[in-house]
Amino acid sequence: MIKVLIIDDEQHCIDRLTKLLIPSHNNLLEITGTALTVEEGIEKITLLKPDLIFLDVQINDKTGFDLLRTIPEIDFAIIFATAYDKFAIQAIKFSAIDYLLKPIDAADLNVALLKFVNERSQKITAQKIDILLQNTQSNNNTPKKIIVPTVSGFEFIDIAEIIRCQSDINYTTIYLKNKRKLVVAKTLKEFEEMLSGHSFFRVHNSHLINLAFIKSYNRGKGGSVILNDGTEIEVSTRRKDDFIRSLSRL
Repeated sequence: MIKVLIIDDEQHCIDRLTKLLIPSHNNLLEITGTALTVEEGIEKITLLKPDLIFLDVQINDKTGFDLLRTIPEIDFAIIFATAYDKFAIQAIKFSAIDYLLKPIDAADLNVALLKFVNERSQKITAQKIDILLQNTQSNNNTPKKIIVPTVSGFEFIDIAEIIRCQSDINYTTIYLKNKRKLVVAKTLKEFEEMLSGHSFFRVHNSHLINLAFIKSYNRGKGGSVILNDGTEIEVSTRRKDDFIRSLSRL
């Protein structure tokens, strides 16, 4: 039986989640406790030793990230629950941790629980949390690392090491500074959205490039860029003007 703890500063959100979890999942999990504050949450984690925590991002004047920074050893999984917060959601996505938007939808909850059951791993969870906390440090305006799923598990990547991403239908190949490449089961559009706060630009339907690695630009109808690794990539005609403007902001 999976022991569940719910931490949220709004009682009606706790009540809604409880109603969604029980009786639909009472053969799989048990809600062992709830908490309305960060302090109470820390106390319940120590006392109840949950397997899975549903954690609100904003808890009164603190955050779920503040709570996690006080826990010396993360030996539980987390599913975040949040109202829309662009930076928080971006950081959570970069860390490959599940989140649910409020008000929580039953279908989304079922998907998150199924993923938790299928991918349960204490070591991976702790690593994901570590990346999340690095990405949400108060002096970080944007996340610095990203976690991507691979065939063998997960890869932890410094965003500054990514030279370019190339589309292959529903897969994306990531080319790194150390000449490694990773094939990831995510679309290029997903990476474009995730990396939108960084110096990346989609120059073509099939290519997203890190502007920091541009060596030169060759003029033409759309033109082309040559990257530091020697790769030449065509710039789409309709993206040319936006691309030139993005270069001027570097």
